Amino acid sequence: MDRFFCFLAFWFFLAGCAGGGVGDGGEAGAPQEPAAEAGHFASLEERAAAALAVARREGLREDCCLLLDYAMPSGEPRLMVWSFEEGRVVACTFAMHGPGPEPGGPQGSTKEHALLGQELGSRCSAAGLMALTHEHGTRVRRSYRLRGLEERTRNVWDRGLMVHAAPWMDMQCFKEYVPLHERSCEGCVTLTGPGMALMEELMEGQEGELLLWAFEGR
Repeated sequence: MDRFFCFLAFWFFLAGCAGGGVGDGGEAGAPQEPAAEAGHFASLEERAAAALAVARREGLREDCCLLLDYAMPSGEPRLMVWSFEEGRVVACTFAMHGPGPEPGGPQGSTKEHALLGQELGSRCSAAGLMALTHEHGTRVRRSYRLRGLEERTRNVWDRGLMVHAAPWMDMQCFKEYVPLHERSCEGCVTLTGPGMALMEELMEGQEGELLLWAFEGR
């Protein structure tokens, strides 16, 4: 039953995003004021314009990108697919953050707050510019490995960070905040089953890597 409600919530938000609410700067918690280290952007549209410039500079795909706002509650669909061609968010899904070195403690993440970092072994989610590659992880075959595009994401490949799904997310994403779960996530971008299906739809049969920009937008 929990899984049913989680799937229902996903498709509800997906329909809302596809209708243009987020892309038009209105609904579903569109980020407005990203953290200083990510750059100051007055709107999601401005961030997307910067993302397109990065994609062109790095030789990445120019049809769409992924924008992940870790400041949004994990029970909201905070991983957004921005279409450069349509100029709006066309889909979104849930993403869990890593537990950090001391889950629930002063040196770790809590379910309400993501401790972001790049250190090897930190189990922190990474913030910054990354590329979603066609390489699969060794521990989770249904996955896409991430590689860093700037100094603060330089370790994501060596850390083995991926985009992948976990059953824990399917059972918990209907809550306002997804509880931390160390066996499901050590800093990867961890999705629901439908969320992973969305990534596969974006990646399979397509050439080139996809830009993923993770940030704190509130």
